[in-house]
Amino acid sequence: METTGNDVNDDVSGTSAVCQLEMEDVSTRPEQTMPTDSVLKSLSPLINIMRAFGLYFTRGPHVVPESTSQPVRQGVRRCSNWNAGRIYATIMLAVMWLNAVRISTVFDGRGTLGAVLFRKIAILPGALLFAVLHTAYYVASHTGSLNRVFCQADLSVVELSQKHSRRMKVAMVVCWIMITLNVINEVYAFITNESAADQLPLLFVETYRISKLCVDVIKVVFVGLNLLAVTSWAFPQAMNFMVMTFLYDQFNKLSDEFSKCIGDRGEFSGNFEQFRRRHQAVSRSVQEADRFLMISNVACFCCQIFSSILILYSAIFFRDETVAQNMEGAVFYMVWLGFNVFGLTLAAGLAIIVNHAVSLRHL
Repeated sequence: METTGNDVNDDVSGTSAVCQLEMEDVSTRPEQTMPTDSVLKSLSPLINIMRAFGLYFTRGPHVVPESTSQPVRQGVRRCSNWNAGRIYATIMLAVMWLNAVRISTVFDGRGTLGAVLFRKIAILPGALLFAVLHTAYYVASHTGSLNRVFCQADLSVVELSQKHSRRMKVAMVVCWIMITLNVINEVYAFITNESAADQLPLLFVETYRISKLCVDVIKVVFVGLNLLAVTSWAFPQAMNFMVMTFLYDQFNKLSDEFSKCIGDRGEFSGNFEQFRRRHQAVSRSVQEADRFLMISNVACFCCQIFSSILILYSAIFFRDETVAQNMEGAVFYMVWLGFNVFGLTLAAGLAIIVNHAVSLRHL
């Protein structure tokens, strides 16, 4: 699906009115003249990629004539919410859950206790994590929470959009590196017929006696599904990073400006009501972010901890069949464990940072 920067600008302009309504109770200053959607525009490359994989969509504003009857008006309103972006994202969400079901076919009923069985079990939490992360950002787009996190920011922090643009570029580079490594591993595993995550090609050969060409086509389709699954893991993690650091910068900005208003003897010389309203705006952003971050963070903690335990168990107690068997096996398990530890550390670290900022500013 092709996307351009203009698509994002159109969607952002459609949500700017909503953002302005959210910001009415936050007092502004003369230098606060930048539009409230500037942060969203600075993140447009990441948003474009997420849109291409069905991880982001917007529900555009719609106008229903007043002369329309009430039942018809409600039906038109419900139908207008289903734009092309939402339909595409819904289809991709269904594909992710079907992909999780596909991966569960690794259990063919002929497995015995050993490294292969533990490897197959460790694959399942990853498949579930991909689907849940995709679901979390479907919820974030459907409710508009992701847009409101950035739009509810006090206008004094939009000057940080360049900083967030640089962070976003670094996060995207890391995501593409991890996606490339995963795709290379999947292609190599299919070529050598060593993929433990996809037993369906062999099942098709044994059941339907299909030709080798059809099996190769099925393998290419499965590589594409694995690519979609990894992007559903990588880019939501990148957006989680952007959201959490954005909230952290808001707390820091508010705290620094509040500290400047306190004199050497503890007297306060600023507008306390203004700071109270700005703090309320940040708190609303945290509440909006929590709607989808709590889904993704819980999934990251549970699934990646479970996978890491199984990977370590297999590498320690079945090392002759895993890391000590050959160099390819050792590299595979190291990269697999590294992916899980990285995702787990990222989720835990971002939560700790924001919690530290909130606690410290409260004290």
